[in-house]
Amino acid sequence: MEWDKLLSTERFVEQVKLKSERYFKKYEDGFNTEFEKDYQTIINSASFRRLQDKTQVFPLEKNDFVRTRLTHSLETSSIAKKLGNMILENIKNESDKRKRCYRDYEKYNEYMRAIPEVLACAGLLHDIGNPPFGHFGEIAMSDWFKDNLSVIEYDGTPLCNLLNDQQIEDLYNLEGNAQAIRVVGKLHFLDNDYGMNLTKSLLNVLIKYPTESRYINKKSPDIRYHKLGFYENDCSFFKKIVSSTGTELVKEGYARHPLTYLLEAADDIAYATADLEDAFKKRLLTLEQFIEFSKQHLDEKDNDKVKQLFDELSETSLKTKKISKNDDLQIIQVWLNKARNWLMYGAAYGFVKNYDAIMEGKYNQEIMLDKDVFHKKTLEILKQAAIEFVFKNDKINKVEISGSVVLTFLLDKFINSILYYDAESLERNMTKEHKKLIGLLPDNYIENYIFEKQNYKNDIEKLYLRIHLITDFICGMTDSYAKRLYQELHGIYFVD
Repeated sequence: MEWDKLLSTERFVEQVKLKSERYFKKYEDGFNTEFEKDYQTIINSASFRRLQDKTQVFPLEKNDFVRTRLTHSLETSSIAKKLGNMILENIKNESDKRKRCYRDYEKYNEYMRAIPEVLACAGLLHDIGNPPFGHFGEIAMSDWFKDNLSVIEYDGTPLCNLLNDQQIEDLYNLEGNAQAIRVVGKLHFLDNDYGMNLTKSLLNVLIKYPTESRYINKKSPDIRYHKLGFYENDCSFFKKIVSSTGTELVKEGYARHPLTYLLEAADDIAYATADLEDAFKKRLLTLEQFIEFSKQHLDEKDNDKVKQLFDELSETSLKTKKISKNDDLQIIQVWLNKARNWLMYGAAYGFVKNYDAIMEGKYNQEIMLDKDVFHKKTLEILKQAAIEFVFKNDKINKVEISGSVVLTFLLDKFINSILYYDAESLERNMTKEHKKLIGLLPDNYIENYIFEKQNYKNDIEKLYLRIHLITDFICGMTDSYAKRLYQELHGIYFVD
């Protein structure tokens, strides 16, 4: 793979020139790169703003200091951009150790300078396709289809007997990353058929798993096959992206975009440190509990740098408590910031160390899992602590179950309503309630269905698109809207 293609500024549609552009052209040419234009498009979009009311870890959280998808995305963007700057600096200094790094920098310097900008944009977008109520929302929606595709009938035949294998697996494995491509590439309403019309290279960075649902293998040693990266109705869209960026391999399918490894690391670092900080804010654990937990998970084989980091936390805790009654939160925040910096250093090192394999499309795991990234154990302990003290918490489990009830109800209502929509010979099967529910769907989602159905021949094939119309609608909801719509459709009204 070559950086001049990997960082291509090609878009699906050439951007429309405004009549007033001549007044601003001298400023635009001097300061706005194509990726900076992407950044402006993203932060001004409604889809991005809706992340403010989507769950990161704590559903429907009322504490303003606890992170939402929006604040998590901003933090991921910041870390990703810093990683971009770090690897550029590292690559410049690798002339003796890794000659390909240096040669590429010399050859593609003009293009590679855009890496931090691309990563900043990707960090903003990486969770934009997630449904309400966090990752549990994905599970709830996937489980609904597993339970219902064999039960719900279309003109007397179960849906599972009408949809093809890939369409069924798409619905069984609904995925926020795959949905993100639909949100920014098709569902966002602008003046073209390609949503935000972002650069193809940025879109490629967002595709963490460049494979279709039929080939998912969660146990595969190759991370590309752990989840689906695009749905059947986005296949041609995906192929146009990888064709432009050069990530299509000759014999081995599709490679990950190299910057995807850095985006993934930034996401891991952001949520592993933030989830723990938020847990302290909500008093789900004490500093003593976390220190004891870390000691239980460290052993003699661990790197001295890791031991030193956790020893510093223990020593700081003891010293501070002797001097004052400083709370746990301030101590852990300072320590987490130091841990975050070490984790970023490890991610940058892992990328440069494995540069050749990454650029050849042969690297098949997360860079933070490389055996020589000595703070991978630090990341592991942070994630395990979140599982132990946060995700097993009864309050979170109760709210997640409530979220599952909301999503199940909405899927029941809207999937059954959409089955015979746009099926002229079978419209008699639609009730007045079905028609009213369809009237609640956003115009841009309906327009996208009309656009996509041009590539499908008959009504049975379009059935998959109609189901996707509903998953698009529900995935685009905020937590509050999903809850409110559930209440309203039940005839329950609360005064906020």
